[in-house]
Amino acid sequence: MQKISCPDCLKSFIWTDSMPLRGKCPTIDCEWTYDVHREIKKGITQREGEVQHVIRCPHCHQPIDAKVTVCNHCDEVIIGARYFKKKYLFYVVAAVLVVLSLIYKFW
Repeated sequence: MQKISCPDCLKSFIWTDSMPLRGKCPTIDCEWTYDVHREIKKGITQREGEVQHVIRCPHCHQPIDAKVTVCNHCDEVIIGARYFKKKYLFYVVAAVLVVLSLIYKFW
């Protein structure tokens, strides 16, 4: 058995030994064709990355150095499993500084 995810309709299905090695996605309106050998190779390469403990960017899936960093490939700010643009980090830091200055002023 192999779990196959369709990139067109974004649904998954389980391939069993009674199904053909190459075939059409079981979703009614989807025209994507699967190849079990290709899907097994994708699964193996994904698991090899997990075994080597490679941390990947949740946005572009390229290797990154740490869980809190800026991705060199897509230029997104990565904090754990979340990502966002640099300008949003700037807005949050500016808002926090404004709030802290108001607290200090009126305390």
